[in-house]
Amino acid sequence: MKKKITRGISKDFAEAFKKSELYKLYGEHKDELFIGVRNDYLNLYYNCDRIAKIEYKKQDEKIDCEIDKYYLDGNHYNSKDKEKRYKIEQKKICKQYEVIKQHSNDKATPEKKAQSKLVLLNNENLDSNWFCIDVEYVKSFNNRAEKKEADFNGRFDIIALSKIKPHKVALIELKYGSGAIGGTSGIYKHVADFSKFCEKGYFEGQLKQEIIEIVKSQKELGIAVQFESPEEFDILTPEFYFITLDNNAEKENASTPKQTMAGYLFNDKRWGCRKLTTKDSVEKMFGDITKKDNKFFATFLFSKATLENIGITDIVDGTYNERILPA
Repeated sequence: MKKKITRGISKDFAEAFKKSELYKLYGEHKDELFIGVRNDYLNLYYNCDRIAKIEYKKQDEKIDCEIDKYYLDGNHYNSKDKEKRYKIEQKKICKQYEVIKQHSNDKATPEKKAQSKLVLLNNENLDSNWFCIDVEYVKSFNNRAEKKEADFNGRFDIIALSKIKPHKVALIELKYGSGAIGGTSGIYKHVADFSKFCEKGYFEGQLKQEIIEIVKSQKELGIAVQFESPEEFDILTPEFYFITLDNNAEKENASTPKQTMAGYLFNDKRWGCRKLTTKDSVEKMFGDITKKDNKFFATFLFSKATLENIGITDIVDGTYNERILPA
């Protein structure tokens, strides 16, 4: 019988972690750290970089940690290198925290830094209509063989839940500047992933239950989630968002990210588009995703804010220069 995929941690794990040195570190740096709940383990994120994988050894009642060695010595290791990841004591992570931060700052893109800042500003704001429950979400599989055979390996940059019942779900892709719009991880790829996610029913079949378990685990960890753990009937069908920050032309008379994005989205020159893609457009393959009668549709939020001056404290309903709702 196929094992049911789960996401979350045990109460014993939560209690042990709350007594740990890493939890104290998290408490002292909540303005820059995020805890991601995974399948029987936790990820500690800085700049939306995983700086520690945290597990609980029930037989020893012990918290174990693993780190990518890059964050300690700044050297880039081959993915197959045995030294790339290794076990590390909590106290060493705490002692080397500033070094780890610096190496993350050296490596992380402005987009990752902006993603982290947007999430943390939102969650610090008690008046925000939303709470970000996860970053860097990747669909779980029961085993490697199942993952290899899967036709969906996409991820969501951010998952946010509205604070009031029934809870709305925002699945968010963040873009920063014109350079993030095209290429292999550009807007076309994300629309293809989101469309496949909808087509295969992965929300009802998996993510909805995972959201329930994530919130439950976060509350057991003492994370300031401002609502009770939801039931399945409390959670609405997800809404999809593309948030673009630094929506500024890189030089005079150049296209803005919004105009560049339009060239990949549409078959005609909307949104002030100056040049259409020479490859298949999103509209050609998936329809007009700005229309509610399309199989898949999304909301587009644009802000001129850059990493240095992001002041958006409500990730969905905050102050954006422009929002394009599905019509």
